This record gives sequence, structure tokens and C-alpha cells, in this order.
Amino acid sequence: MGRLRAAASASVGLLGAMAPAGCEDRAAALSHPAPPRHEASAPCSGPRAGEPPTPPAADGRMPLPALVDQVRPAVVTVMTMRASPPSDEGATPGHPFGGGAPRVERAIGSGFVVAAEGLVLTSDHVVGDAFGIEVQLADERAFKAAVVGRDPALDVALLRLLGAESLRVVPLGSSAPVRPGDDVIVIGNPFGLGPTVTRGVVSATSRPMGAASLDGFIQTDAAINPGNSGGPLFNARGEVIGIATAIHADGRGISFALPIDEVLEVLPELRAAGRVDRGRMGISLQEVTPQLARVLKLPGRMGALLTEVEPEGPGARTGLRPGDVILSIEGRRLEHARDLARALRRTRPGEEVELTYRRDGADRRATVKLDRAAGGAPARLRPGDHAEQPLGVLASDALEGARIEAIAPQSAAAGNLEVGDVVLDLNGAPVRGGAELAARLRAAGRKDLLLRVRRNGATLYLAIPAR
Repeated sequence: MGRLRAAASASVGLLGAMAPAGCEDRAAALSHPAPPRHEASAPCSGPRAGEPPTPPAADGRMPLPALVDQVRPAVVTVMTMRASPPSDEGATPGHPFGGGAPRVERAIGSGFVVAAEGLVLTSDHVVGDAFGIEVQLADERAFKAAVVGRDPALDVALLRLLGAESLRVVPLGSSAPVRPGDDVIVIGNPFGLGPTVTRGVVSATSRPMGAASLDGFIQTDAAINPGNSGGPLFNARGEVIGIATAIHADGRGISFALPIDEVLEVLPELRAAGRVDRGRMGISLQEVTPQLARVLKLPGRMGALLTEVEPEGPGARTGLRPGDVILSIEGRRLEHARDLARALRRTRPGEEVELTYRRDGADRRATVKLDRAAGGAPARLRPGDHAEQPLGVLASDALEGARIEAIAPQSAAAGNLEVGDVVLDLNGAPVRGGAELAARLRAAGRKDLLLRVRRNGATLYLAIPAR
């Protein structure tokens, strides 16, 4: 899908080179000195005291300026401080980091108030490794904040503003009825400029992000930039339908928001326990493409293709292995891999789930007892001798498999493999280095090929039809 990056926190240091504008952020000291404060020329505007709100239309919509006036007071700026390693300039054997102290980095994200007593939702990547958090309201009041709960898997965090009370809150809607073409607005603090409104439409729904991501996001052309992360995506009625999460690194007008329905499912657990306990099967998945369906002898696109099965994990203990296609869970047919990921997010450690899966053209059943959710690590590579490959590629040995070093234009591999891919399996059997891959490809001749590949830390299957 191309390169994606989080609409990550914007550096507070950017503000020092800019003239103050209305509603500039003010990074107050938490435990280290902050950059100089910039006083705004005028307070952020909002509904005036005693002024009745603009009534909505019959369908709940209202003029855009009136909508912004209603919701902007509940949108906040999240300012964080993180420790970064000291510079290695001037390093010596006795002082490998040059004797310097760890540096403090300040960054900015966005969020929104969901409870009047000071509960704020934002993205986990905004606050995950911060040692100090301050939240500034649209009226420029600032509060120190504590993390109530985090869910790194969903990239959402819940904060409590210390000493806050009777705050304006955003209305929370539903992402279920969202359709391409719906009007939306984003409010946040891009690049530390201050509260900013952008407008657009929903470009797509149920959009997966990257090879390893299995869930559906809301795609929009409303501008989202660094500093918007954690801020709200509103519908035309002023209801939050998503959380600004990521932008396409190579495109313009291609941004993504986490659907609010996914967040509302875990919010009570975040508030009560500070975390979300999920069941873990110890597997990695990908969608079944038409090409893969052909090679796997499936009637069409369906199910979830296993790309990795963690050794000694719940799936491996049950007998699952890479190349299996899970067709149903608890009797519910899986149309997409993300359907299985969504179902597993609703499970708990110790729970047993019934699966139907296909292997070598035959359907099988399994009962998997789930562990507590955890993550994995990408493979490390080692240098090796190059070997010429029949697919039109140049490959070298890797710690696991064969690393693709070059691809000839117009070859069978062009448009399928990428330089840097590590081929782990060929037609279901492990690959041990570039020379072995070359020999097995020659032996395969003009047959359909099924390759299991590691790319950018994720594992996926590629089907290369016979030519």
C-alpha cells in the first residue's frame, strides 16, 4: 500500500522559529525547563457565554462555523517530554556517549475530552514513552496529565487531567454508518500552529494500513499532519467518528483515522483496569488475493492466510502452520483476514475458540486455547554469497531464507518481489540461502509459485503464476 507513518507528534521546537499566532501552544515546565511561552494575541474563540447555540438542521447537520464553535472547546493539545539518548560526540572508551546527559525532547499531539471530570482520549504513540504530559485546552488553560490506560495494539490511550472539572466534552458518534463521500472535519494542532480545522470527505472505509495491519481504517482527504495524531475526526453532525492516526508518506490528501467504534469497545476496560487483556493465538495473517486463491486451490478470496506461527504458541500447539487458511471462527465465516483479527480482539486469555481451516485442499477443525496477547520481533539478516535466480532476481543468504538484492525489469518477479524481501519458504518448504532458492526455482520450472516473504518486519505470501 505504500509507506505509512503516524501523524506523529510535532516538535515543539518548531514554534521558536515562527511568529506567535492565535492559540499558540504553551509548553509549561513539568520537570525540565520548557521553551519560551508564546502569548496569543487573542483567546481562542468559542461559543460566547449566554449565547444560544446555532440549531441544527432536521438531519442533525449545522453550518460548519457553528459546528466548529460547538466542538472545538473539547479538542485539546497534548504536549509530552521524552528522554532521548545522549549524543555520542566526543565519545571515548571510558565515556561511550561523550559524557553527556540524556536529552529531553518535547513533542505535540492532539486529543479530545470524553468525560467532564477530565478524561481525554488520544493516540498511544503520542504519549507511550513520555515521562511528562501536559494538556492544553482551547481556552489556553493547561493541566498536567496522567495516563489512565493504554492499548498499544489499537494505538489509543486514556489520560486524566489533574485538577480538571466541568469540562466541555465531544459527542461520540458511531463509525458503523460512515460511507465514502460523507463530509468530515478534523480539528487538532498540526506542527504546533494552534487549534486548526480542516475539511474533507471520507475517501474509503475498512482500509487496511500496511502489509502487517489487518484492521479497517477510515481514509479521508481532510488534511492530517504531524501534531494531529490523537485528534478527532468529526462527521457533519459534530460527532466523533474516528481518531486521526496516520498519513501516507508518499501522497497528499491520503490520511487515516481509527474508527471510534473500535475505541468505544475497549474504553470501559481502559478506564477500569488501565489495559486491555486479549487472547493471543501466536499467528500472523494476510488477506487472500485472487492469485493466492488460485495457487491455494480456493474457490475465491476468502479466509485468513497464516504467514507465521509462533513456535510453542497456542496455534502451533494446536498444529496450525504457515500456509493454512482459516475459514471460520466459532462457526462464523471469515470473508477477510481482518475479520479474524477483529474476532480475536474480543477474546480473553484462557478462552478456547473453534476454528475451521483449509490445508492442501482439505478442511480441518481445531480448538485453540488462547494465551495473553504479546508481540514479536522481525528477523535479523546476515551477509552471504550472491546467487543468480531464474525469476530474474539476485539473492543472498539471510539468517532465515534468501534476501532479494536486485530484480530485473520485465521479469516474473517484477511487480511481486521487492529488493530487501527475504524469501522464507517456496511452495511450503523452507528456503536456506540464495543458492538453494536458485536451485529450487530451476527445478520448479514453469509451475505456479507460492513464496512466503518477510518484508519490513511483516510476513506475507506472494503468488507468482506460471508464465
